[in-house]
Amino acid sequence: MRKIITFLVAATLFVTSGVGTAKAEGFSDVSNTYQFYEHINYLANQGVIKGKEGNRFAPGDVVTRAEAAVMIARALDLPTGNRVTIFTDVSSQSFASGAIQSANDEGIIKGYTDGKFKPDEKVTRGEMAIFLTRAFKLTEEEPMTFTDVPVSSAGYAYIPKIIAAGITQGYSESTFNPDKPVTRAQFSAFLARATNEQLRLTVQSCGYVPASRVNPDRQTLNCLVTKAARKADVPPEIVKAIVEVESGWTHYLSNGEPLISSDNGIGLMQITNRTEFDTERLKYDIEYNIEAGIKVLADNFKRTDLPNIGTNNRHVLEHWYFAVMAYNGTKPMNSPFYQATGDRNLNAYQEKVYRKISNGFVTPNIATINMTIADFTYDGTTTDNIQFNKKAFTMTGSKTMSAELLKEGSVVKYTGKGLRSKPSSGTDSILTGTGDTYTLIGGPVYDTNPNSSNQYIWYPVKTVHNGKVQTGFIAAPYIK
Repeated sequence: MRKIITFLVAATLFVTSGVGTAKAEGFSDVSNTYQFYEHINYLANQGVIKGKEGNRFAPGDVVTRAEAAVMIARALDLPTGNRVTIFTDVSSQSFASGAIQSANDEGIIKGYTDGKFKPDEKVTRGEMAIFLTRAFKLTEEEPMTFTDVPVSSAGYAYIPKIIAAGITQGYSESTFNPDKPVTRAQFSAFLARATNEQLRLTVQSCGYVPASRVNPDRQTLNCLVTKAARKADVPPEIVKAIVEVESGWTHYLSNGEPLISSDNGIGLMQITNRTEFDTERLKYDIEYNIEAGIKVLADNFKRTDLPNIGTNNRHVLEHWYFAVMAYNGTKPMNSPFYQATGDRNLNAYQEKVYRKISNGFVTPNIATINMTIADFTYDGTTTDNIQFNKKAFTMTGSKTMSAELLKEGSVVKYTGKGLRSKPSSGTDSILTGTGDTYTLIGGPVYDTNPNSSNQYIWYPVKTVHNGKVQTGFIAAPYIK
């Protein structure tokens, strides 16, 4: 998957005093040409940071856990006055005692198992990601491919969130340097971006550059569709199966122009005859095209002229049957039954879509929907819409819950062959037991092969097998 990363240049992190004229809040060692001048100045004006002796800010000094607690507490307007703490190494007389206790109370910066806080310990980039994710309750994630952030690392679940928030990026496309200490200037930049959206870095969703007008690789498209579907609370499995049937995962032709079908369907989602959408954006903005298609599908799910199935649960794949039909049209060709014979119409649009779910590895029980030919009336010689004679259906088979709408912290069963060391079926397996449960420790990740045709997602998980904690990845189709 393509990554758009602004590399951090370590050499620019330390700037000597006396350069330039304007100073951040009068700090003698932070000029207006300094890399993080704007961020430091913003936090100083907000009363979040203060200088040291000699009118210095000491931007190159490493930030400590105590200093981080104070800065975060001030930014969040938490109590910072001196007080007794629960930590054996933080006196009530410490300048940071109130902030440290507040940060602990809020679950932002926790202590160690020996009862200490270790206020003078250096803060690393990985720890920074943890602190700021907790402090600002970040949930959205961007995919990451950093080789130095294994799934077993403490910051694994947090780093994708601060990247998505535009708080920081990697040192390179493949490295984050999670163990590298953070300077006071760097922490100021990160905290300023967390509190002020105008200071945040530009983030390209899933690493895709819309202006490129080329088809992203399959896993970038997988990411774009999955993220948009999850945001709309629509099963990504359904949406991606529609993409497969509608466009075969193609938005642009080789000349950079969008795919336009004979009935004027546009791009990836093949949107037609919808006046509420911007036609030019449908053509040249893949994310907008995806979002428009998902809106059409979600609106169909709420339509009162279409039948419901069961409790009409958005997370049950079978319950989208008629919404999927309506995406293509409630026309005779999409009737669940052939009128002449009464046989199931396996060539109906919705039937084709359901066969494509998760590359066919998931088979929803649509055949067990209690419907008969008598429930639908249509004239096969016209293009008039089907008349639905029944508006509520039940199922005799079990429901298939979406496995791609799960959240971090969910506990699941898995029927696959053990954990994978990386999110790809071609990687090493980690032996686990059939009765083990797995806890999701992050959001969706995508196949390490950017051109893999697998349209399902993977989850990072942890489990306990034979008394030992194991971490790895599981594929969504095998989650129960």
